[in-house]
Amino acid sequence: MKGFGQVFKAVTFAMIGVGKKEDLAKDFARTEKQGPWAYIIVGLIMTFVFIGLIITAVKLVLL
Repeated sequence: MKGFGQVFKAVTFAMIGVGKKEDLAKDFARTEKQGPWAYIIVGLIMTFVFIGLIITAVKLVLL
């Protein structure tokens, strides 16, 4: 579960535009070993959740 937590953390920091160079280097090393699919899947899920939250907020405001 630690691996998922780090992937989630990396994608979250990437989405908001913050992070450390050391963490970026760790992420690239992990991607070279295991492949990028975990980051891609978590990124897509978080994108859909973000879009859903925006749509929900707009619908609540327009009520």
